[in-house]
Amino acid sequence: MTTDDSEKDIAVLEKGYQAVLEFIDQMEEISQLQDRVDITGNINQIWNIFLNEIRNSIRMEACALFMVDEQTHEFVLKNASPSSMGIASQSELEHQIECGMFSWIIRRRKPALVPSLALKNNKTIIMLPLVTAKRTLGMVLVVTGIEESAITQENMKLLAMLAKQCSLVMENSLLYDRLKKDHESLQRAQKQILQAEKLASIGRLTTGASHEILNPLNILSGYIQLLAMKEGLDERSTRYLAIMSEQAERISRIVNGLYQFSQTSGASMDRVHVNALIRKVFQLFEHEHRYDHIRNVMDLQEDLPAIDGNADSLTQVMFTLLSNARDAMPRGGELYISTRKALPDASIGADTEWVEIQFRDTGHGIPEDVIDKIFDPFFTTKTLKNGTGLGLSISYGIIQNHGGAIQVKSKVNEGTTVTIRLPCS
Repeated sequence: MTTDDSEKDIAVLEKGYQAVLEFIDQMEEISQLQDRVDITGNINQIWNIFLNEIRNSIRMEACALFMVDEQTHEFVLKNASPSSMGIASQSELEHQIECGMFSWIIRRRKPALVPSLALKNNKTIIMLPLVTAKRTLGMVLVVTGIEESAITQENMKLLAMLAKQCSLVMENSLLYDRLKKDHESLQRAQKQILQAEKLASIGRLTTGASHEILNPLNILSGYIQLLAMKEGLDERSTRYLAIMSEQAERISRIVNGLYQFSQTSGASMDRVHVNALIRKVFQLFEHEHRYDHIRNVMDLQEDLPAIDGNADSLTQVMFTLLSNARDAMPRGGELYISTRKALPDASIGADTEWVEIQFRDTGHGIPEDVIDKIFDPFFTTKTLKNGTGLGLSISYGIIQNHGGAIQVKSKVNEGTTVTIRLPCS
């Protein structure tokens, strides 16, 4: 062997050694993909990192991400780079499905290099299935040019590892999102159960106690009125009797309010048209409080479906919300009322159509530390003279008996939004 041959062999070995080192570096970088992605990140954030890794591995002209829709089980385009290639990528996927190549690659669970069926100018498609041991998450289409592309077996192995790592990260992210939603749904359910138990306890207490309280209270009120009618009472006695009469009336209002807990569940149900009911309530409310300097803005969606409900009970709920909004804006403001047909909501009934009613005021708002207590019986942010703490509790019970839901969001000095959802007939 000559010196020249030895030098050539050494050069080949060095080149191979460098190639091995580069391959090891790429393998190590891919294995660390999970460490660079936050589990709380969404699919778009994971996709951007994955896309950069593909760019570092091969020369590509375009890349598209298709994800499996959990409801329809179809492959839906989620992202494309550049975005102008979205329609072309969708067409390419459909052609690959028609010819049977797509299903073959999914069953094989490995990347494949195939000729393009929809794109022109001699394009090659690398199809990367995003699969884990349990499920198929999606498919990545990478577009390259045949003449410019230098796709080797090593490139395909790297892409296969990259797709596997990306699939695991995406699966973890989807599982995290599902667990988060389930946890939030469980918390909402726990709050609803707790609130329902509070209302049930008040109802059980009220059923037997209301008459026992009102009967002696009526006797006391009668004697107070008789004493107040006596002549020659001094100013101090007159003042004390007025206070006693006022407090007796307050007790009566509280007991009568409590009594409504045991009455709402037995109310008869009829077909109710929400928009007509709102307009009727506002006519009465505006007439009673026309000097409050509050501007009412209505946005009522036409052709709303009817609901099954008790008009008197729902009227009471609306009067409570309107009164609360008025009290939150003593110097005036704006009250926005809107209705719309809402989409199904998994947290309160995934297969049900809903009518949504929203009241939004520009009042002083509710502090964050007490907003979770506003549906509790006897809790109020008003003065004792202006509130008993039962209005929202009764409203909550009425909406629950209608199979609906009520939610409140508020910011101090910005206002409060109350959203009611009622099932359509």
